[in-house]
This record gives sequence, C-alpha cells and structure tokens, in this order.
Amino acid sequence: MTSLFVTYLRLGIANLFAVALYRFKVKRGYFDKIMPVKNHPQTGQYFTPISGEPVCPSLQKVDNKVFGWLPIDLTNDINWLSSITNHKTITNNQVHWSKLNDFDLNVGDIKAVWEMSRFNWLFALSIDYLNTHEQQYLARINHHLINWQEQNPTNQGVHWKCGQEASIRLMHLAASAHLLQQDLTLAPSLKEMLFAHLQRIAPTMSYAIAQDNNHGTSEGAALFIGSAMLLQQANIRQKKQLKKWLALAVKTIENRCDKLIADDGCFSQYSTNYHRLMLDSLSLVEFFRQKYQLPTFSKNCYKKLQLATLWLQATTCQKTGKTPILGLNDGAQLLTVTSCDYLDFRPSVQWAFQLFFTQTCYSIDGTFNQLARLFPAQHSDKPAARVAPAILCSDYHLLHNDEWCIFIRTPTAKFRPSQCDALHIDLWHKQYNIFIGSGSYSYNCEPKWQDYFPSVKAQNTVSFDNDEQMPKLSRFLYTQWIKANTRIYKSNELNASYQNKKGHFHHRKLVISNTCITIEDRLKGFKKQATLRWHIPNDNWQLTGNTLQNKHFIVRFSSNVNIEQLALVDGWQSRYYLKKDPINILELTIVEPGIITTTVSKVE
Repeated sequence: MTSLFVTYLRLGIANLFAVALYRFKVKRGYFDKIMPVKNHPQTGQYFTPISGEPVCPSLQKVDNKVFGWLPIDLTNDINWLSSITNHKTITNNQVHWSKLNDFDLNVGDIKAVWEMSRFNWLFALSIDYLNTHEQQYLARINHHLINWQEQNPTNQGVHWKCGQEASIRLMHLAASAHLLQQDLTLAPSLKEMLFAHLQRIAPTMSYAIAQDNNHGTSEGAALFIGSAMLLQQANIRQKKQLKKWLALAVKTIENRCDKLIADDGCFSQYSTNYHRLMLDSLSLVEFFRQKYQLPTFSKNCYKKLQLATLWLQATTCQKTGKTPILGLNDGAQLLTVTSCDYLDFRPSVQWAFQLFFTQTCYSIDGTFNQLARLFPAQHSDKPAARVAPAILCSDYHLLHNDEWCIFIRTPTAKFRPSQCDALHIDLWHKQYNIFIGSGSYSYNCEPKWQDYFPSVKAQNTVSFDNDEQMPKLSRFLYTQWIKANTRIYKSNELNASYQNKKGHFHHRKLVISNTCITIEDRLKGFKKQATLRWHIPNDNWQLTGNTLQNKHFIVRFSSNVNIEQLALVDGWQSRYYLKKDPINILELTIVEPGIITTTVSKVE
C-alpha cells in the first residue's frame, strides 16, 4: 500500500485529478454532448493544382512505408478501419469515440489501424506531384481525403478517440499544405477539416498534459499550428476562438518544455524515438512560427529545445544516423519527407539545429537534408560551427572516446519508467553496435511478447531470482520506481548502483580506454541466482570457454565466484514496430554474491 501511494504521489496529484476527471467525463457522456458526431458534406477538393514551376525541383522520391518497413499501396482505396498487419477490421465503429476502448476492439494492436490515418502517405504523393506536376498524384490525395472523411465522420469511431492521433493527422495536413504552397489560401474543405481537429484536441488538453509525455507536446504543437494557419486565412470566421486556442497552445508548449526536458536535454520518456517525435513536432511549431512571423517563445523554452537538440545529436551517429535503441519505440515518425530509413535520425537533428541554432549540424551533403530544405528555417545558411556537445547526466549517462561509445540507463525516478531497464547499457565501437537494445515490438500482442520486451530479460543488465526490477501495476505503469546512484570519478570511469525493494543490489562500474571497455558488475541481495545478459547481433559469434568472439571483437568474462552457467541463447530484437528479428543473448549466471567482469576489445 505504501509503495502504491508513493507511486501515485510521483505521478502527481494534479495529473491524477486530470485523468480522473477525464474518465468521469467519458463515463457520464460529457464528450458525446460537447463534441457530437458530425457528417461534413463534401464541398470540393482539399488541395488544388499549383500554377508555375515547383519551388523545390528534383526532390528525392519518398517510399511510403508504415512503421518504417511495411510498404503500402496508395493506388487503391484504403480500408481505414482495417489493421495493416493482420487485416482484421473494426466492426463497432459507428459510435462516438468516447464509447470505444483502445485495447478491446478485437483487431490486435490499435496502432496498426491508426497508422494510415496519421496521413504520412501525404508526403509520398505530394513529393511525386512536386517533382512531376502530374495531376494523378494530387487527384489521389484528394480521393483518399474525401474517402477518409466519408468513412470517419467527425468524432465518430476509432480515429477520433486519441487526441494525439488527431494532432499528428493535423500536423501532416498542415505540413502538406505548406509543401503544396496552399497554407495561406486553404481550400474550404481543408479549413473545415483542420478546424474540426482543433475542436477535438482542445477539450482534452488537460488529459494530454497529465500524461507527462509526448501527448502534451504533440497536442500543444497541433493546436498551435492549426490555429496559426487558420488565422492566416482571409475572412476566416472563429477568429476569437482560434486566438484562444493559440494562447492555450503557447502556454502548453512553454510548460511542457520547462517540465519534461531535463537540464541535459533528456525527454521525460527516456526514449530516443519519442525524443525525436517530441523534437520534430516542436520544430514544426517553430517553422510555422517563423514563417507567419508570430511572437517568439520564452528564452527558457528555446534553451530547453536547444538542449533537446544537442541530446539527440549526442545519441546519433553522424555517418549512419543510427541511435541506440533506448526506451520504448512505437514506430512513430513525423514528416517522412526524405528517402532516409526510419532508423536515420539525421534529418531531425539537422533541421532542429537550423531552427534553434540558426546553423547546420552536419556540413556533409546527404539525403537527410531534404527535411530542412522543404521546411527551411530563417537565417539558417550559416555553416556548421562548433557547439558545446551535450553532457548526458540525468536518466542516461554517456562515456565515449574516438573508438568507443557506451550509454547507460541511470534512472532518476522523476517520471514513470516504461521498462525494467535500470543500468542497461548500449555499447558501440564506431558504427558497430555490440551490445544492442531490444526495442518494444508491440503494445498489444500475444502475452509472451507483451511481457518479454519491457522485461529485465530483454535488457543488457542483471536479473535477480528471475524477478523483474519493479512490480507492474498496469500495461504502462510500474510501482517501486528505481532511482540510481551515479558517480563519475574520472572522465573515463562511471559508477552507478541501485537497490530495489526486494533488496537486490547492483553496482555497475564502466571504464573506457582506447583499446577496450571494462564492465564490472557487483551483485548481492539475491536468494538463488543473478543472471547477466548481453544482447548481441547475429554476426557469427562463437563462445569458447569464458570468451565470446566474432571476426571483429573479443568479449571476455571472469568472476570472483563460481560461474554457474555461461551460455549463448536465442533472443529477439525489434528495431521497427511490429517487426522482430532473432538475435543472440549471452547469459552468465552466478548463485552467490560476487563480481562479474566483462571486457570488450577489438580483434587485432
């Protein structure tokens, strides 16, 4: 009971009240009354042909892939209520959104139904149209939007249930209006659709804020962008309401940046992918703010956004764009306007640098520059300059030199954890990821996968007595949050430790040099066993005695107590949402308190 009470206190009394009030309103039919289902008669096209030459000729073609890996055919009609993975269809969609339950629709993971209605596909068709001026692409855009509106009346069904889903859809409509050079003269149908989305987002803003995650940033961003764009239109009605929404959006964005972005730039969800989603949504806000010459945000807001930009830069490989898979990953990605892979974060870093530092981050040319080219910042033509790098010192720490890079999860218990990943590490040698993250796979799937991916067994850390590090209260909530004690005594050494409520104690010491990485795990407080796991890519690893080796690296293991078991077993990694691939896991088990030492070096 005490642990549960402490967990609720950490979530925040104001947040708990906002969530309780939202659920009460849902139960009493409040939203059904203030946001009734509306059928909007078709009043014309959403986008009209562009006259003259394209503003950005010779754009890179964009492949339309859902979750970064699943190709989608846009030449045929889209079944908006069907899962794109298992093809099951929602059958009870003819009700108000507040009557539906995300996890009880008999279609599996609801995100596989939502994804096409996020409208990422707009960018593939828009860029094809900008490159060719062939009307077939514009006609296809209008056809799909008309069809979507007909099948999804405002406030009816699954696609209106989540404020963040409505927000992402609005941001993509607005971004497409900019790309197609129509954001200052919107077609009546598009104006009506944008306003309907704003009417859905604004009433549940307090619920979004109460999540202390990207719901608040996404919905605040959409409210800003939609209101700002509609206020640019001539003879627009509802100016008074739009100005109120714009003021609420500014207040929300300021508040969320101040609270959710730590002083080292880390976002509250402790996830590289959710960090990108947050930064892209607020970068789009800043782009439209600059374009429409609206008042600037506060100095503190820009400082936090600069820190968030530097944090993402610090985790992104300049040569490949890849980041460690840290925290949850649900496949979300805004503004898919480049030919880069989903795992390439450089488009977001480059664009944010131009918007918040008025300079480029990467001086090299590459396909990743197309995002910043299509949504240019003002005064962003300065060459790449030296900016003090981020020092990760809150919920992640980073040790690195010219050869090695090692990230470690050091929870501060400020915001709710999403995985049992205390002291998890992700190890790189230049562009080679040696100890890898497992990812999330799915938020609603078979129980064995639902349990596996967030579990301690899927992390590069230690499990005690086959227990989880923290008890789970619900699908997305743990209790007895872990807080690590982290110390850096030298520039090449880091010490972090925790002791959970069961008395399990783990002290991890990292030492980095040019030739090797040494990881020392001191373990005690368990009853039967402690098991260390290293997740490694499938790359012809061979285990011989206490040595693990492939053609690139040697990993040696030792302990001051008897090693009960040392084995290479099968495991799984999900780099893309709803897609998993086999990997190897090295498991080392001891049955008495002791120290395990892991040393990683290159094959000479």
